[in-house]
Amino acid sequence: MYALLLPVVRTALGWYYRSITTTGLERIPRDGPVFLAVNHPNALVDALVIGAIAPRRVGFTAKATIFANPLAARFFTAMGVVPLRRAADEARQGSDAAHDPTRNSASFDAVAEALARQSAIVIFPEGKSHDDPHMAPLRTGLARMTMHAAQQYGVRNIRIVPIGLLFEQKEQPRSRVLVQVGEPIQVDALLADQVQVATLTSIVTERLRAVTLNFASAEDAERLHTVGSTLAALLEPSGALGDDHTSLGSTLAIVRRLDRGLQQVRERHDPVLEQRAIDFEARVRAFRTELETRALDVHDVSISANFTPGVRFAVRELLLAAVLAPVGAWGRLTHTVPIQLARRLALHNVTARDEPAMKTLVAGLVLVLATYAIQGAAVWWLAGPWWALLFLLTLVPSAGSDLRYGDRMRRARARMRAYFTFRRDPSLQRALLADADVIRRDAGALERALLG
Repeated sequence: MYALLLPVVRTALGWYYRSITTTGLERIPRDGPVFLAVNHPNALVDALVIGAIAPRRVGFTAKATIFANPLAARFFTAMGVVPLRRAADEARQGSDAAHDPTRNSASFDAVAEALARQSAIVIFPEGKSHDDPHMAPLRTGLARMTMHAAQQYGVRNIRIVPIGLLFEQKEQPRSRVLVQVGEPIQVDALLADQVQVATLTSIVTERLRAVTLNFASAEDAERLHTVGSTLAALLEPSGALGDDHTSLGSTLAIVRRLDRGLQQVRERHDPVLEQRAIDFEARVRAFRTELETRALDVHDVSISANFTPGVRFAVRELLLAAVLAPVGAWGRLTHTVPIQLARRLALHNVTARDEPAMKTLVAGLVLVLATYAIQGAAVWWLAGPWWALLFLLTLVPSAGSDLRYGDRMRRARARMRAYFTFRRDPSLQRALLADADVIRRDAGALERALLG
């Protein structure tokens, strides 16, 4: 079943998110007992992303409450998911087991047996999905399961691999995802030094923080993302259309540098330095406001507004449209109703940012498959089984083509808007380029002041 579901998961994620990129994937061992310790910002989607990018089959741990439905329980059991009874869930149910440290003994045994079979287990050590701008304190379950497997079952060579998930806008379709794999933790060496649960948990926390973003407040997160994404776009040359958004990795590196700088500014208590930082942020925000007012993308500020590049752009896009638009139109025709309906259902009664993607994927899977069944049956009835089979074979590729071409068309329209805006008003582009130069210069000067 795992092998059958994996391409479905990858397709669904590819339809919802524009890209899922990875760094450090080679750090995940291809064999042997492994825990994949992952931060948990986006509910069920986090597990799907890890399953989709992992270079080997993985098993999962999950809160026991998702096993309450008998059908769900059978499915998750068949997929090798191990239920964990969280103290918070037990307390909400009024169970005395909330204070019983042995309540997960059977689950710990199941995980240890899986590790003894050289399996890879995904675990979310925060214990909950959330929208906080920083990781939640890690629970001790991962450390206790690791020690249980090593000490009670004699499992050797266990490694804990930290994995950080960064979502550009986790609730927004066609946004991007970055998966960062950190340095593995070699458990045997730590156990040889008689490390305790608290110490191992602290080590995992440190490694996970190295591959995630952690801000003091939601306000800091917004400020640093706004300034960081703008600065990253100005520092990284724009690529070809369709691949011209600044990579999440580059943006992440800039945001981390800004975060370190912000902490240094606060620690120094230097009024002059604080004012420079405030002025820099104000300049960046003013720049972004100017772009948003004129409906311009920061990646298009430096495009050429000359006649010849404009003609080349128009000819190239028209040729691509002649090839891709019909395929995309077929995909849109056959998928608009189930996908739009899934999105509407997903946004109904949403209470947190980690709900829309999960609900859209679940509802979309059901509605798209039901639509395929209805459409396929109609074609079979009208034209026969072979035409129905051919029809069904076109559906998934055409839907993917429509989504990818839609991404390109949105960027093409934005670039055309910038081109004609700058053709009409060359002084505007000169002013924006001058502002961009000042921002880059001020960023460098401020960083040098912090390092000096």
